Amino acid sequence: MKKTIGKPENWQDFESLCKRLWGEIWAIPNKIKKNGRLGQEQAGVDVYGRPKGENQYWGIQCKGRDDYAKAKLTETEITNEIEKAKNFQPELAVYIIASTTNKDSKIEEFVRKLDIENQQQGSFEILLFCWEDIVDLLEENRDSYQWYMHGIGQKDKFDFKILFNNLQENLIFEPILEKKITRYKLTNKTDSELIFQNLSSFTSPIMLSSPLDILNPFKQTRINKSWCNFELVMENSGSAVIEDWHLYIQFISGVCRLDDGSPFFPKFSQTTFIDDNEKTISYHPLNNNPLIQKDNQHFEVSLLTEPEADKIVFEWELLARDFNRKEIIEIIIRPKFIEKIEYKEVNKIEEVLDDEIYLSYHVVDAENK
Repeated sequence: MKKTIGKPENWQDFESLCKRLWGEIWAIPNKIKKNGRLGQEQAGVDVYGRPKGENQYWGIQCKGRDDYAKAKLTETEITNEIEKAKNFQPELAVYIIASTTNKDSKIEEFVRKLDIENQQQGSFEILLFCWEDIVDLLEENRDSYQWYMHGIGQKDKFDFKILFNNLQENLIFEPILEKKITRYKLTNKTDSELIFQNLSSFTSPIMLSSPLDILNPFKQTRINKSWCNFELVMENSGSAVIEDWHLYIQFISGVCRLDDGSPFFPKFSQTTFIDDNEKTISYHPLNNNPLIQKDNQHFEVSLLTEPEADKIVFEWELLARDFNRKEIIEIIIRPKFIEKIEYKEVNKIEEVLDDEIYLSYHVVDAENK
């Protein structure tokens, strides 16, 4: 479940995050320490410890920024911190520069070259972790992730979640499907009689009609009862207003058809565009209205599950002015079956096979709906 993780509000929180995260990575949560106190000389090291299984100390320089918009890590700044770290006692084996700045290929190349040069001189290894790298580490270390996401990482921050009918977090579909069972039985009929019998019993394939096709006189007069309807709710669960936003949904698996339930404009409304071919939904709020804290908006969707599927998988992505998030959600499918048994007559013992099972949609005549 991929999420956008916001940066800490200040350098103090970032230093606490580094201590917590590398304490988990190094497997020494109670032995990793911050170096000295505010105002004291720290020899380029904010956090230090001896990772489990290591004999020498490792140090971390936490380059947190309060102004992220203009934050950059310079070559001079890195060089100065490395020179300071050479005075740390006892000598370090590894020196980590952790930064809230975004990744920069030129700075990363600069650090790699410094690392080789420094180790050739018999000094410590140098590693650089920018914010995207730290997010990856957070997602791989769940204790630190939970601590951050429910603590300092969520002070006055953006948050957003997808819910379903009546604000439910989970959804289970129970589509009505037909389970057609073909059973073979031996008969004394001739081949010609069997061929004629099979031709006379042939029926046309079931159409994947929309649930409201009956309202259109140019469409089929049969209704597919296997459609599932639900309400998708978009909630601002954070403490900041979400502005200039829209939601994009991509169904990855488990869906055969999409429909918004409108008989006259089946794939478009003022806020929602549903593309059945691409299996996508785009939602744009009416008049570009912001989504305020604890408020929600919703829209209705009908979909036809794939008969053999046991779940639907879709990815949603929120794009906004100051915030974005992406997640994958699963919807469980537990079909209700209407069994229909058909007998197929054969006149040769070797043609008597095991039961064949075929799942299909439950389609009825419009007058019997």
